[in-house]
Amino acid sequence: MIIFGSCYAENTFNYDAIVNVSVNIAQASYCVDGNLNWDCPTCYSNNVLTNVIEKDSEQVIFGYNQDYNAIFISFRGSSNIENWLANIQFHQIQPYDDENLSVEKGFYNLFADLKPIIYETLQELSSKYATHNVLSTGHSLGGALATLFAFDNYYYNEEYNVIALMTFGSPRIGNHNFVTKFANYNMYSKRITHYYDMVPHVPQNLLHYYHIPNEVWYNENNDEYTICHDTNSPYTEDSKCSDSCSPTHCTSTSDHLYYLNVTMGSSGC
Repeated sequence: MIIFGSCYAENTFNYDAIVNVSVNIAQASYCVDGNLNWDCPTCYSNNVLTNVIEKDSEQVIFGYNQDYNAIFISFRGSSNIENWLANIQFHQIQPYDDENLSVEKGFYNLFADLKPIIYETLQELSSKYATHNVLSTGHSLGGALATLFAFDNYYYNEEYNVIALMTFGSPRIGNHNFVTKFANYNMYSKRITHYYDMVPHVPQNLLHYYHIPNEVWYNENNDEYTICHDTNSPYTEDSKCSDSCSPTHCTSTSDHLYYLNVTMGSSGC
């Protein structure tokens, strides 16, 4: 692959290695179920599936990744992208002690419902595998939930070390203050986008929604990527990356369902 530019995030990992681990886990969340059968196209042997939880039509999978000595947590995206986009409320709420931090209501309420069992499961797995390292990932709606988990972990000083947050085709989640607060935690975060994928462009900026850093934008064929220059204070998107198709060309659902040559969603199972 060809890399353009430079990334202002700390180069903690080999990007190509961790993004491939993450996209495979993100896709696996669409395919596995409570029977814990680890036999999907992206269910590779370096990952051990341990738990699957489902609530409010959302599924979260947990396991252990041998490459990074980390617990992984992957949030499944919506099974019907068009219906999901049509039903997003785009209403911001202030659920944190700092009332300057606003996030999308539907995303947050879904995460809040899952939160108790998420931390209960992490506690069990951290004891079992003797690690507090966590890799958080997800595609589409799952990317929003993975981000809210990583933010929640640091905002409330939980005991886990989110070694990486890797999202694919994530929507915007919160206001400028949320993004700025998130960036202050200085975690290894990559927000992967693909060409004209429509989902990263909702909710719209005009509704006071903004993206977290750091974007990595893939071309249509998934064989080149750009390390984007997210602007600091306040954070804005790189106009030469995913935002380059705005406002009229960011309309592709097929780009949303194909990341790093992996078919995302139930069709990839």
